Amino acid sequence: ESFLRFYVAVLMNYRKYLTFPTAEDPLDCGFKVTQFLASQKTEFQPFLKQLCATQMFDSFITKRLFNPGLDDVTFFDESIDAKFNRYKMRVVKIETPFLQSAK
Repeated sequence: ESFLRFYVAVLMNYRKYLTFPTAEDPLDCGFKVTQFLASQKTEFQPFLKQLCATQMFDSFITKRLFNPGLDDVTFFDESIDAKFNRYKMRVVKIETPFLQSAK
């Protein structure tokens, strides 16, 4: 659970930097690493730069772009949504049916 909480915290805004494939150009997709790194806290940037260069991260992004309905991707995304839901200033909560079904 500690690793999950850590990755949720450091990658919680990763979805903003995804470029999804389109019907016109299904190969024009990916992750905007430079913009993502620039948006992060300075002290996290060296770690995140190394993380984004790993095969594990590339595999995660590929699954997120082409198979977003996979259980592990849904679990991670809903874990991020649940973290956002815990913010006191958040009035509208994001549904997390996958996490709720696990309870």
